[in-house]
Amino acid sequence: MNEQNKNQIQTSNRIKIIMVAAIFLAPVAIATVLKLTDWRPAQTGNYGELIQPARPLTALDFRTLNGAGVAIIDSQHQWLMVTFGTGRCDKFCESNIYKIRQAHIATGKYYKRVRRLLVLTGKASKELLTVLKAYPDMAVTTGPAKAIRDLGNQLHTKDGTALDGLNRIYLIDPLGNFMMTYDKNADPTGIRKDLGRLLRVSRIG
Repeated sequence: MNEQNKNQIQTSNRIKIIMVAAIFLAPVAIATVLKLTDWRPAQTGNYGELIQPARPLTALDFRTLNGAGVAIIDSQHQWLMVTFGTGRCDKFCESNIYKIRQAHIATGKYYKRVRRLLVLTGKASKELLTVLKAYPDMAVTTGPAKAIRDLGNQLHTKDGTALDGLNRIYLIDPLGNFMMTYDKNADPTGIRKDLGRLLRVSRIG
């Protein structure tokens, strides 16, 4: 074997060794860079805004418009979808009522694992009471006022609290943790998919 062939073989072997080393070292290098730059994926598996870590809520009790009691954490450990509105309930409030009803219906066999709650910060208007007739399975409360203030202040995001007229939808897990929220322009399809996924994989509620 002449000197030229030897050099070619040695060069080829070195290239192979470098490639093998690169394959093993690349993941370590990438992980190091991501850690140093504190990189986070732009997209997650959920549509809504995930509250990290999930925020435990105070166990509060309310009275519905028909005088029945309703609690944030109930004895059946159900998931709870909450939205806030004034006594008149503007178009975004009405839209949220519709969105959470549709998401709830779409859960199918999991329907009984979910509750819906509309919290009003004022007396329900006659117009709103007419609208609510189409939503018999949704609890509606106007008090006690202190409980509403306490809940509203606990449901806060970077944009403000539930008392700031943000018209957001809030999702509370069966253990009473505030864990996801949706803004007033949220697509109901995204809400439905999130809720369905949570109910399928959750072992609580």
